[in-house]
Amino acid sequence: MWVNGIAQGLMWRAVNSDGTLTYSFVETLVASHPGFIVRFVGGAIFLSGMFLMAWNTWRTVRAPATEAAPANAQLA
Repeated sequence: MWVNGIAQGLMWRAVNSDGTLTYSFVETLVASHPGFIVRFVGGAIFLSGMFLMAWNTWRTVRAPATEAAPANAQLA
């Protein structure tokens, strides 16, 4: 997103000799589209990791109680 911000800033600052903008707003968005796709993919991976963490936590909390080992158990 940082690169998209730099690209958009440079495109918005570009002016023609008569003072009008060189690039339209839509052209700026089209240039930023690959960065938006990368941001979406990264966000989807992050969100799936959060769901996996929640599932893991739920399964850990709901796990059946373990039986205590006998006090006179021998170690190998």
